[in-house]
Parts: sequence; structure tokens; C-alpha cells
Amino acid sequence: MSRHARILTELFAPPFLAILVKAILACGKEPLLDILIGFIPMLKFAYVFGIIPAFLYTVAMELWFQLGLRARCGLLCTAGLSGLLGIGAGYLSAWFGIWPGFLTRPEAIHYAKLGAFVGLLIGFFVSRKQTAAA
Repeated sequence: MSRHARILTELFAPPFLAILVKAILACGKEPLLDILIGFIPMLKFAYVFGIIPAFLYTVAMELWFQLGLRARCGLLCTAGLSGLLGIGAGYLSAWFGIWPGFLTRPEAIHYAKLGAFVGLLIGFFVSRKQTAAA
């Protein structure tokens, strides 16, 4: 993966994946039409509240790559770091939602867990090495 594609993925994928995971988890609890109608507005809120944490996540991950720690520590350490950064980004996104009154305090932990999962997914995706055939 090129550096440019990796940065775009790290910056714009977390809010989208978080809402996608939330929509998938809600499929059994809410009607499908409600989920589909609410997906785009939720995506807008995810980018409003999550773009600053995603930017901080991107800076930290790019620093990790620039220092050559991906090559030294490997895929699992990189994905682990991404998951830890995802916890912080998820909690920070929830805090940005709590501050103006959109969310309540207990939801912050839920978003931290969601951030860890999304961080692991993105960490595995951006840190895998391409094969010679690819």
C-alpha cells in the first residue's frame, strides 16, 4: 500500500467503519429500513465528531511507520498499537459528542470499544505487506 493511500485510509476509514459496524450490530434490533434511512445522517455525525480523532490517529500511525517500527515490530504490534489508538480515538469522538450534548457519559465507553475494534481492523489492513505478485 502506498503512503498516500495509507494516509487516506487511516484518516477517512475510521468514522465510516464505526458507523458500518454499528449498523451491522443493529440489524437484529431495529427494522432494516430505519437502519438504511439513518445511515447517512449518522455518517455525517461520525465525520463531524470523529475527524479530529482520526487525524490524531493518522499522525501517530504515520510516525510509527516513519520511524520504521512496522518493520522492526511486525504486523501484530502495529495492529495492537492501532487498536490502542482506536480506543483513544473512540473515546475522544464520544467526548466531542458529549460536550455539545448529543451523547451521554456511559456511551463514551461503548465508543471506546468500537474504536478498538475499528483500530484493529484498520491496523491489520494498512500494515500488511504486499506480496511480489500483487
